[in-house]
Amino acid sequence: MIKAAVIGNPIKHSRSPLIHKHWLNKIGIDGSYEAMYAENERDFIGLVEKLKEGGYSGFNITIPFKKIASEIVDKTINNDLSFYNKETPAINTIKIERDKLVGYNTDYFGFSSLLQQKIESIEKIKNIIILGAGGAAKSIAYGLSESFRNREKDEIRNLIILNRSLSKAEELSFALKNIDSPLNLAYGSLDKFEENIENCDLLINSTSLGMEGVEDNLTLNLNNSKKDLFIYDIVYTPLETNLLSSARKLNLNFTNGLGMLINQAAPAFCLFYNYDNLDNLLEDKLLYEKLEENIGA
Repeated sequence: MIKAAVIGNPIKHSRSPLIHKHWLNKIGIDGSYEAMYAENERDFIGLVEKLKEGGYSGFNITIPFKKIASEIVDKTINNDLSFYNKETPAINTIKIERDKLVGYNTDYFGFSSLLQQKIESIEKIKNIIILGAGGAAKSIAYGLSESFRNREKDEIRNLIILNRSLSKAEELSFALKNIDSPLNLAYGSLDKFEENIENCDLLINSTSLGMEGVEDNLTLNLNNSKKDLFIYDIVYTPLETNLLSSARKLNLNFTNGLGMLINQAAPAFCLFYNYDNLDNLLEDKLLYEKLEENIGA
């Protein structure tokens, strides 16, 4: 049996086991996938050692261990499915190969593949706000930088990073400048949201605010936003957060993080279980319906 897992805190909300078990049953692979709780970074590192000793094929990493995961890997992969850069260190997938840890980040692949389905054209996006400066924000900001790097040089695109901790927003902005991001970069605290929303084309919530199991919520005033603003909340439990409810009331276009969850899981599944038909996983409408029913229950 091929064994894999996901480690996080909180972890009860995770639907990753449901996703991987669905694919294992669908394809007929003899495998398992389980959710594991780690109290802190020390606990996380201890769990990783147990997975290595236990013969696991690999594991996923979620909040808040993506940064520490980048520090313990022996090797990192950067390709069309894995967007990783040492200046914005975050790992969400680790494959165990001959007792070595090989790190990947499939978050941006999951994020961008859904975004391309939801918006008319990525070319029309000029002004972006990312809420948060953690692992998911790093992956998305780095991926956006790379996506726009080879596009029209005379097109000015702006990225503003807003975070509760101003120092972390500054740190991410500085890291993006170090990789020569083609985006005009700015940062601030979350209380600067209203003065920046007017010209925003794409608003991304990369924080856990509003997620089940997280006490704090995200309450933002969208009244001054553009009519064609697109809102991307990577939270998927609940399916409609306070932010998305506000967007619905204003008839704004939006998506939750369910599609991103599925799409970022697909490359990891292929790695863990030696499966090579990625498109078969990405086009699984039955899984999407199953997840919506499970989360909405």
